[in-house]
Amino acid sequence: MIHPVLSRILMLDHIADERFREHNRRSTSAAAIAGTLTAFALLEYHLLIEHRIPEDLIAVIYAMGAVKIALMLWQRFKN
Repeated sequence: MIHPVLSRILMLDHIADERFREHNRRSTSAAAIAGTLTAFALLEYHLLIEHRIPEDLIAVIYAMGAVKIALMLWQRFKN
């Protein structure tokens, strides 16, 4: 039998873990969006100022978008 004080401590540990996960998920999502927007801005710079098409930058933007969509679908079907 677990003492009531110990069960409360374990419950607080579980809540802190969920808060940490949610914070981690939000910060990772924000970082991915910021990275994609930065890459897109760099792409626009190369297109408008230098008049060239950087294929590697386009590939990075598509890869970031594909990973984001795949993870959103995975979370949707997992839960």
